[in-house]
Amino acid sequence: MSTASYENEQLQFTTTTFAWKSFLAGTFGGCAGLIVGHPLDTVKVRLQTQTKAHSVYRGTAHCFTSIVKYEGVRGLFKGMSSPMAGVALVNALAFGVYESALNFQMHGSEADATLKQMFVAGIVTGTVNSFVSCPMELAKIRLQNQGPEQLKSGNYYKGPMDCFLKTYRAGGIAACYRGLWPTILRELSFGPYFVSYEILCRMVTPPGKTTADVSGLGLIVAGGFAGICAWVSTYPFDVVKTKIQADLVGSGQPRYRGVIDCMVKCYREEGISILFRGMNATILRAFPLNAATFFIYTQSMRMLNSDQDA
Repeated sequence: MSTASYENEQLQFTTTTFAWKSFLAGTFGGCAGLIVGHPLDTVKVRLQTQTKAHSVYRGTAHCFTSIVKYEGVRGLFKGMSSPMAGVALVNALAFGVYESALNFQMHGSEADATLKQMFVAGIVTGTVNSFVSCPMELAKIRLQNQGPEQLKSGNYYKGPMDCFLKTYRAGGIAACYRGLWPTILRELSFGPYFVSYEILCRMVTPPGKTTADVSGLGLIVAGGFAGICAWVSTYPFDVVKTKIQADLVGSGQPRYRGVIDCMVKCYREEGISILFRGMNATILRAFPLNAATFFIYTQSMRMLNSDQDA
């Protein structure tokens, strides 16, 4: 075997191993982030889907306390079984695709990736991730929006699979992927996400060290603020996605025909502020969620690579 062939095989083996480790570490990080952030995600969804004519919650704190008062603490975790069931796939896919997209751009180079390469890899990650996360979030949002009134009326989803089946029977696979375009537009935030994380890691790196030496506290700070940067960058599309996916296909003619139609109708009814509704809850949720995700992901990668370095 020639030296060049051997080096190519070694590079392919290393890249495959690294991607596999990224998938596994991404699973751990995603589960940690979901558990930490889901209660405030429920608050965000409730605030995003209420209308001016049927306004139930006055703000983040009122929504949080109202859910606990009338539905118990369990009400904050409604719909968590849907993303938890697929969190291994979604987060493993996100980190795995990101690392693979970086490796593809770098052509095996051992140099550090540039911020531009990280941004492009993040955009690719978000686009791919959308096709997995869209139907899962549709089920999550519809479960989160269920209150006592739905239970009394009998129009109630028993769980993620029941929601999927009823949605599929009402409109086929297209109904399960309702809100795909705003999901893609929202997930473009993966670009700013990974870039801001890298910049923040460099800022908290001790003098004379590399980002691989960032402390646990540094990882928490960088991950938390990176999550806030990502959400702020595409937040209006998350509001649009939530409204479109909460629009029950099986209960008559859908109110929104698409992204533009939804944005125009929302603006005409309540002004530009509606596209930023629930942002307080999102920012409060983004820091601990992404801090936990990146901290667990990075620490898992360090542990998985420790055997190789030994």
